[in-house]
Amino acid sequence: MASIARSPLALSVAAALSLLVTNPAQAHLVEDFGIRKGAPVHISLSSGFNGFVGAGIKKLQVDGVAMNGFCIDPFTMALHSSPGYKFVPLTKAPEAPWTLSASEATEISDLWAMFYKPMMKQKNAAGLQIAIWEIVGGDDFTVIGKSYGANRMLAALDSYSRPGARLIALTGPGQDYVVLTPPGQGNESTPPPHSTPIPTPHSTPIPTPHSTPTPPPQSTPTPTPQSTPTPTPPSTPTPTPQSTPTPPPTPAPTRPPGPTPPPGPTPPPNKVPDSGSTFSLFASAILALLAINRFRPALPALARVRTRR
Repeated sequence: MASIARSPLALSVAAALSLLVTNPAQAHLVEDFGIRKGAPVHISLSSGFNGFVGAGIKKLQVDGVAMNGFCIDPFTMALHSSPGYKFVPLTKAPEAPWTLSASEATEISDLWAMFYKPMMKQKNAAGLQIAIWEIVGGDDFTVIGKSYGANRMLAALDSYSRPGARLIALTGPGQDYVVLTPPGQGNESTPPPHSTPIPTPHSTPIPTPHSTPTPPPQSTPTPTPQSTPTPTPPSTPTPTPQSTPTPPPTPAPTRPPGPTPPPGPTPPPNKVPDSGSTFSLFASAILALLAINRFRPALPALARVRTRR
């Protein structure tokens, strides 16, 4: 992006002076490969520029080492490759009249700490770049149209109290950039004011008086009383009672065989019917007795005849 605020003569003189003044030991080759991740935005500058530019993470190489960075100089054209760059604190970049103050450098460090991620989304990368340009440009910088959340990021600065990122600036003939402080450049970066740790005064420890340990009294062990075993009386076996044999039952006398006597008359029933039949029964009994008496003499003869046979 061309710078209208600075004349080509002023830029060429500044570039020549930077090459003459820069210590060869501090000169670094910076290569700008454009926006690695971001989105196009429409901006307007007090210098007269009005158009679309790429906003997002810059893909840089510093002395052949790949780095991610953001532009902190929207008023100057980016150079594809220049060996005249050096690392400086944020408060010494970019060139006047847009050199950052201490508070502005702290705000950029805080924004980086809150929102920067190497794999952040394109719209978030564009919003972070716009927020940095808002801090650098102030009233001389305006976004026309979509700002990708830059205003939200700037509003978050009011409530942020944690340490900011350790950042350092690359300043040279072209655009100036902000990157994470690489190893070996720590002395050239300025940490944000509120991120500087305050040393805690060392407190002198108060010696604790040594207390003489009191030996515990030795306790005499009490012997355990031995229990006298109680003798168990021998058990006397109980004799098994002898069972008395049961005498066999006495057999009943068997009737000797002999002639079976003739059956006698059937005794009358115990219950006599209640009717006029009592007389007939009585008459029958008389007749039976008369018949017995009539045949009684013949009975011994009959018995004798049977015996002889």
